[in-house]
Amino acid sequence: MEDRLLDKIAEPFNLQLPEYETLEAMIDGVLPAVSRFSEPNVLPEDSPLYTNNWVKMTDRPGATEIVLYRFQGYQQGEIRVVTDGEIGSKAYEVEESGERIIVGESIMRDSFLYELSFIDADFLILRRHGNLANLPHPYLFFCREAIGTRLTWNEALERLVDKYRNSQFPLLAVGLFIAAMIALMLYFR
Repeated sequence: MEDRLLDKIAEPFNLQLPEYETLEAMIDGVLPAVSRFSEPNVLPEDSPLYTNNWVKMTDRPGATEIVLYRFQGYQQGEIRVVTDGEIGSKAYEVEESGERIIVGESIMRDSFLYELSFIDADFLILRRHGNLANLPHPYLFFCREAIGTRLTWNEALERLVDKYRNSQFPLLAVGLFIAAMIALMLYFR
């Protein structure tokens, strides 16, 4: 009896995400719901950008390699890129606002300007600056290494949504409601 009551209370909050064909479509679908939980920029020295190893997620069919990124240096420096154990490097520079990042082979050669769309301790989403209609792959989506090595891109984005969906759940109100129900049952018993 109690299990069914709890299931009925929780049912509206256990919404299933629709199926998305591409990484970009799913990011466009989930960003409006989670963007308010993002850190505002990457300026603090202890920002997850500098402290985490990031796994680049892709929806490219047949892609099985794990590409690990490590941003070394504060606000500018080298990105160590490890693809299935093979080490390479890129360069990056964070602009003064902390909301834009230049990433490329070097800062002025083969580089792109990205805007911070989302960052927390587990997830990083960068959107390439420019007209999205002209960009076939406008997003770089990264997960913390422990998540990115175990999940596919769509499972990782579902985890991002679940992380903040659960934090929106009014646990205190539900807890008080359940406590009141138990108190009433004990009182009228």
